[in-house]
Amino acid sequence: MSISFATRGVAAIASVVVCTSVHAAIVDTFTVGSGDKSASIQIDFENGNGYLINYSWSASAHSSWDAMLAVDTALSNMSMQYDTYSFGVFLTGVTIDADTNYGQGDVEPYENYWHLWIKDSGQWEQAMFGASDRILFNGASDAWVFGSSTAPQNIPAPGVAMLIMASAFGARRRR
Repeated sequence: MSISFATRGVAAIASVVVCTSVHAAIVDTFTVGSGDKSASIQIDFENGNGYLINYSWSASAHSSWDAMLAVDTALSNMSMQYDTYSFGVFLTGVTIDADTNYGQGDVEPYENYWHLWIKDSGQWEQAMFGASDRILFNGASDAWVFGSSTAPQNIPAPGVAMLIMASAFGARRRR
């Protein structure tokens, strides 16, 4: 008995989706603020749990840090710890529900801190400036990743995995 190419493709896709969801997942999405502009803020914890915040505002010059403070105030299940310096703010701790990470980049391999990522268009890039210097714009995407200098986890568009699997099944049935 031979296994068709489409069946093997579906099995491979399903295993990737299952493996990815075991190690990284957006576990909750929140909507905060109001206004004519919106941005997304993603928070990825070291354990793989991620949270997506859809943030809206109206002010003309609104920094990523302003957004984080507003989110922290609006969400009762979130708290932040940070240090303020003359050059800006350094995020040291975030807790959302049962997920929490705290660090200052002081334990080997010195990745135990919150890394800021931005996506203005295309791919994620690690920020070369602080959140208080990042001016948000309508459609901006920011992410905080703890304990790793790897890019934030991808958030697939709803139904993409199902569409791929359905097309593979359709290809098998047409034969």
